[in-house]
Amino acid sequence: MPESSSEKSGWHGVERRNPYRRDTHAWNGIERRGRNDEQIESELIATLEQEIARNQLLLPTLPEVALRVRRILANPDCSVNKLAQAISGDAAMSARLLKVTNSAAYRRHKPVEDMKSAITRLGLQLVRSMVTQLALLQSMHVYDDSVSRKLKRMTDHSLDVAARCHALADHYTTLNAEEALLAGLLHDIGKLPLIVRMEQLVGPRMEVLPTDTILADLHTRVGGLVLRTWQFVPELIAVAEEHHHWQRRPLAAIDYTDITIAADILQHLERGQDATHVDDAAAAQVFRKLGRTPEQLLEDQELVKKTEAVLERLRL
Repeated sequence: MPESSSEKSGWHGVERRNPYRRDTHAWNGIERRGRNDEQIESELIATLEQEIARNQLLLPTLPEVALRVRRILANPDCSVNKLAQAISGDAAMSARLLKVTNSAAYRRHKPVEDMKSAITRLGLQLVRSMVTQLALLQSMHVYDDSVSRKLKRMTDHSLDVAARCHALADHYTTLNAEEALLAGLLHDIGKLPLIVRMEQLVGPRMEVLPTDTILADLHTRVGGLVLRTWQFVPELIAVAEEHHHWQRRPLAAIDYTDITIAADILQHLERGQDATHVDDAAAAQVFRKLGRTPEQLLEDQELVKKTEAVLERLRL
């Protein structure tokens, strides 16, 4: 698989800006004195739409270690030694992967203590998926208190959906459960650059403006842009772009987007959130493909246990 180049800033864009610092000039430009919230919202949407259309919205990049791992594994001459060396060069990633390998889900007779042994135990494809998963979790953390609450809500939701995706794929389909988990982590990735940019543009008004509605309207399009920049496969790009299309491909076999739709709906139903969004949840094509209603899936205790186990692993 071809890879995009990594940038020190961690973000792609026509204009280089620090994504962790408020753009004071732009912020003052939208939130001028005398503007009411409706006017600010209108200008915010127009600005974001324009930046997306002109390819000026800064997009996050994957951490370098994930790019290296995916590049190595795309080479037919890939070896365990090369892969272990690449991962070991990132102390945080190496520690996280060893911790996951020694967790209850993957531990065998004795714990592993080095990266080569961890790769041998997990297998090359599982390591690629896990490194990408862990890299995504790093990318979802922007160290700025002014946006951390909204980003934390997004990250918590993505973790929950990812765990449900893994459990659903493993329990009810022949899809690769780790790829399903990755799909769950990726489904809302378009919200990340939008949240950062909105904070730059309107500052404290993030808390009073209907930014959730703006995110809902724009994040699928931006998510597709992010995953194309990262050169992900079409099946995962479709997850970011189509996970709100409940009636998609009714006659096709179940895929990762379907699984993500189911997991997303189940998460909202279980938490009683966004009730208008899930009123007709049972009509989503994925539940026909699974042969289960949302209520039956929520009451499936084996599915619940699997979801909890995966969520525990993701939070290690």
